[in-house]
Formats: sequence, structure tokens, C-alpha cells
Amino acid sequence: MLSEKLLSFALLGIDPVLWILVAMSVVAVGVMIERLLAFSALQKQYQTMDYYTLRLSLESHLGILATFGNNSPFIGLFGTVLGIIQAFHTMGSNNVFDVQPIMQGISEALIATATGLFVAIPCVIAYNYFIRRVKVVLTYKEAQLNEA
Repeated sequence: MLSEKLLSFALLGIDPVLWILVAMSVVAVGVMIERLLAFSALQKQYQTMDYYTLRLSLESHLGILATFGNNSPFIGLFGTVLGIIQAFHTMGSNNVFDVQPIMQGISEALIATATGLFVAIPCVIAYNYFIRRVKVVLTYKEAQLNEA
């Protein structure tokens, strides 16, 4: 009974997974744009800000990029597994063995993995870029505090 319910979920295909990955991509691009704007504004006024307020402002929303960068490949892999389950189910339910629908199903399944990587790679690059900028700005702020 439980296996039938899980099979019916798996047979939905990769579309729900792809929509999740597209939503993650849109959110990630939004965070990247917001962080670029925030960093340019904070870089001009960091000297007048309290250290801890500055740090919290600089590190805001970076966890989203880290989370998406770490987890979107797994979400893509989940979509691939669902697609392969669907392809094997199609193969098992047909009386005639035809390679074309199976190969088509597997190639569609691999799109989920590629999409997961397509979301993850820019997130990881942006996260590393922003973490580096956080370290630079905080080093300047620490130097300013040590001089005072």
C-alpha cells in the first residue's frame, strides 16, 4: 500500500523537481543582486557603522546561497531518480520492448541533474565571492578600530 503511494508520487515525473529548481534559481539571482547592491552601499559607509551591525549586514542572506549551492545538486539527483523510476515503470508496463521511450525518459531524467548543477554552481561562486568581500571589509573595519 505504501509502495503504491510512493510509486504514484514517483510517476509524477521530474516536473515538480524542475519547478523547485527554477524557483531556487530565481531566488538565488535575487539574493545575488540584493547582495551586490548592499555591498556597494555598505562599502561606502562601513567606517561609521558599529562592527557587529556591519558584520550582520554583510553576512545577511548569504546562508541562502550556501544552502542552494549545497542542496540543489541533490534535488536534481532526486529528479533523476524519479525520472528513471518512471522510465523503468514504462518499460515494465508495456508488453512490447521499445528502446525509444526508455531512452527518452532517461534523457529527460538527466535534465534534472543538469538543472541542479546549473543552480548550484553560480550559487557557490557567488557565495565564495561575497564571503571574500565580507572578510576584506571586516579586515578594514578591524584595522580602523585598532587605530582608534
